[in-house]
Amino acid sequence: MISKETAIDIAMAYREIEAAKELLAKITEKFSRHDLPDIRDAFGRQQGGLQLGVPSGPSRHTCYNVPWPLAKVVLEAHIAAQEQVLAAMNAKAAIECDAAAMAMVGLKAEGCCEIQPDRH
Repeated sequence: MISKETAIDIAMAYREIEAAKELLAKITEKFSRHDLPDIRDAFGRQQGGLQLGVPSGPSRHTCYNVPWPLAKVVLEAHIAAQEQVLAAMNAKAAIECDAAAMAMVGLKAEGCCEIQPDRH
């Protein structure tokens, strides 16, 4: 069984990839027709770009209207980074599953692959 933390990390990576790919598809489709994306905020106002930043807390900083061409590059980089996180988390999950399986059959992780002498 994988840990709750690993499961959450995997789910968050998938969510980030899905959201970024959806937005990237909208931007790319509009660029292919030499048009600007029609992406609106919660109040229905058209946005001239993305917002980047830390949304809350004492260290909050936000950049508004990051140009769409730059936003496309940022989204592509974000997708690539999250895919790397996902690959690492999948590897971690596999290790956790192997360790759980070994524990179920009474093997210790550090010596599970050693050849034991025959004791007849």
